[in-house]
Amino acid sequence: MKTLSNPLLFFLLFITLVHAYSHHKTTNDLVTTTCKQTPDPVLCEAELRSDPRSSKAADTQSLILIMIDDVKTRFSDSLQYVEELARKTHDPDTIRALKQCIRLYRVVLDTSIDLAVRAVKQGNPKFGEQAMVDAGNEAEACRMAFPEDKVPGPIPGQTRMLHGVSNVAASMIKDLE
Repeated sequence: MKTLSNPLLFFLLFITLVHAYSHHKTTNDLVTTTCKQTPDPVLCEAELRSDPRSSKAADTQSLILIMIDDVKTRFSDSLQYVEELARKTHDPDTIRALKQCIRLYRVVLDTSIDLAVRAVKQGNPKFGEQAMVDAGNEAEACRMAFPEDKVPGPIPGQTRMLHGVSNVAASMIKDLE
């Protein structure tokens, strides 16, 4: 305990702890502040806080890029799911709808994501916002491709999530304007 009686050592320890706490608090406030501006703050915070990179984000642009990456991951996972479902399905209407979803999801993954990232990095948010709005619309178009009585159980939930994260990303990008 003799080392703690040294005032300089105690002061340095105190400053280190205050700095670590304030950095953590600032980062959390950045996530909260940014997400409050979106149409779904709960979804936004859940998605960002689940990604360890968010705790190190220094600015809103970093958080936006993390959210766009989340959109990419979710579309990738959904693409794998519908491809697997298409291999197992025998109903022609369902197969046709699943193939439509595959095409739509590939457009998002091959075009919309890259466009949004470039737009944010190059300071042209309008194009990034539109790319994420388009991604959300593609998710809805997938759902609408199915005949009403032939929608596979998980598709509506996936569609809502894809549309939700895309809209959150679009909203975050719009705030850069």
